[in-house]
Amino acid sequence: MVVDDEPTNIRVLSDALKNDHDIIVATSAKQALGLLDRGERPHLLLLDIMMPDMDGLEMCRRLKMRQELQHIPVIFITALIDTDSEEKGFEVGAVDFIRKPISIPSVRARVRTHISLKGMLDHMVELNQTLNERLHQSDQLNWRLMQEQKRGRAADSTNLYEQAFMSTSEGIAVLDHEGKITAVNPSYSRITGYSEDEALGRYHDVLDVRVDKRHNSTSILDYLGVHNHWSGEIYNRRRNGEVYPELRTISTIRAEDGQVTHYVTVFNDITNLKETEQRLEELTWRDPVTGFPNRALFLDQLSTVLKLCHHGGMATAVIVVDINNFRYVNETFGFDCGDIVIQTFAERLRNACHEDDSIARLSGDEFGIVLAPKQWTLDEAYRIALQVFERIQESLREPVPYRSEGVLTIEATGGIALYPTESSDMPSLALRHAETAHRNAKDSNRAVAVFEDSMSENIRRQMAVESELARAITENEIAMYAQSQHSPDRKLAGIELLVRWDHPERGLLGPGEFIPFAERTRQIVALERHIVRVCLGMLAQMRADSRKLRCSINISAKHMAEEDFAEAILGLVADSGYPPALITFELTESVMVKDVDAVVEKMEKIRNLGCTFSLDDFGTGYSSLSQLRRLPISEIKIDRSFVLSALNDSTSADIVDMVKRIGESMNVRVVAEGVETQEHADFLKTHHPGVYLQGYFFGRPAPLWTFFVEKSH
Repeated sequence: MVVDDEPTNIRVLSDALKNDHDIIVATSAKQALGLLDRGERPHLLLLDIMMPDMDGLEMCRRLKMRQELQHIPVIFITALIDTDSEEKGFEVGAVDFIRKPISIPSVRARVRTHISLKGMLDHMVELNQTLNERLHQSDQLNWRLMQEQKRGRAADSTNLYEQAFMSTSEGIAVLDHEGKITAVNPSYSRITGYSEDEALGRYHDVLDVRVDKRHNSTSILDYLGVHNHWSGEIYNRRRNGEVYPELRTISTIRAEDGQVTHYVTVFNDITNLKETEQRLEELTWRDPVTGFPNRALFLDQLSTVLKLCHHGGMATAVIVVDINNFRYVNETFGFDCGDIVIQTFAERLRNACHEDDSIARLSGDEFGIVLAPKQWTLDEAYRIALQVFERIQESLREPVPYRSEGVLTIEATGGIALYPTESSDMPSLALRHAETAHRNAKDSNRAVAVFEDSMSENIRRQMAVESELARAITENEIAMYAQSQHSPDRKLAGIELLVRWDHPERGLLGPGEFIPFAERTRQIVALERHIVRVCLGMLAQMRADSRKLRCSINISAKHMAEEDFAEAILGLVADSGYPPALITFELTESVMVKDVDAVVEKMEKIRNLGCTFSLDDFGTGYSSLSQLRRLPISEIKIDRSFVLSALNDSTSADIVDMVKRIGESMNVRVVAEGVETQEHADFLKTHHPGVYLQGYFFGRPAPLWTFFVEKSH
């Protein structure tokens, strides 16, 4: 029987099941109960939860209160994904749930499984009742009856009883009033592994099993003392120690005075059915290609996460990500190749996420990620989500191998929604917000976007900067500035390239207003490569200056971490025509946080061309001297904060002295930044005469071309 107020659902379910089953349809709970009152007895009931007048939960509750109807299995059809609704459903007597949108294979398999279970249980109950009646009719209710039957002294009707007892495929045991086994059939031995001789006289410890999973629930034996009959699923152990699932019925036999004389139990091994249930569980909650949770399970997990955020003052991010142009892969290489790409993508997503993050395949090539909630601000959750997405992008740089076609290169687009927000804490809406952001990223040809309502002011500002910065690179709004560097005798020795953003609306912006934003994403890579290309091109055009100034260009640790960093820089230097010996790339100590060997290898490739490296802001990081000595650098720079305070602070003065001594021991040039006054310059000249100088005392940053023209005169 299908009970649903939605005609579409009724049609889908009826079409799915009509070839194997007769379908009874009701469009409301009241109509369904009326059909049952008039004698309809379906083998199974598919019941929608959300219906007007009377919902499915109330109908199921009424059904289970009526003895003639309570045996009908009820499967709820629902779009609800919260665990509370599921718990209420099982409390009122449901045997299973089917989620909307309805999966036809899942519906067919679940209906088939539960009808099989019900049929098996009905048969076992009937067999149990038959045995019970025959034992009541017998003069002797013990093992002697069986002996007489075997000797052929029983009546024909008793032979029928023996035939049922001995030939049925279900295991049967007759127990005395103490629970000791007095008779078993061959199927008992086949299922349990105990021979008849081993079983007879043994206490049947199934009677001590609890009627449900609660530790303090009553035992089956105590339950039988009140109700006379019990049926259900339990786990038992074979003679060889193997645990297996059983479907079992047990009933009591009482004498005329009401005293228990025997128990009859009928059982069957339902291992195959349980394995089918497990496969159904996988089909319902798991994606068969990746093994990841599917959309239904993801929404269930997301519901739990949002509750933690709401009650625990935590924050999270929902990320939706898909493969760009995945349809092309299927159409060009076929679905087998598509599955390999999906599996590879899923594996790389798992590696890019934290262990406690949840990942699901939502549909096709679309995956969902929900970060494990933490005590974050929304800004922090946004930063972590971006880091996860960057790791995903990083992982996709390695092509996907596929048979004779060689390798396939894939890219991804992402959408992010942050929580908690005032708009909603519903899991379906949270996912929809991330999907909306994902769609916006696709429409604007961006790698990732954030759902607007979940953004703080800081995030909005960063998103605006990121969007405008991409335009600034293509529109040549990045202005090249430079600041002079001087030798110990105060002669011009070189320049450090410093950029500005000539924003069309906000005017000239300093690096602090856009570089940190670029460093949080891979935009810093595109920005710095643009800077190197433009700067070196300008310098090459202005080589009329006979002094051939050395130019220092800053490189971020994130850029250095790129696999193609060395090759990209070598290409830019070669294309520019500017002498490599006049180019210095400034790094910070953060480049040594990860793989020092890889960093050194990249630096050596570039040094082999003739370029040099400088370690900027030395003394502010956490690198060890042993790591420092491994880097092929030609210069270290004392951070300006130590130089500025060295006049009045002995600790800063000591640090300046220490850095200078380290430079001398490594035989590299030492540059002091932050030389802003005559006093700073005099201090360094007196105490550290071999140090190079840089700071406002010698001049503020100026446009590169202006600087060059001015210095050439």
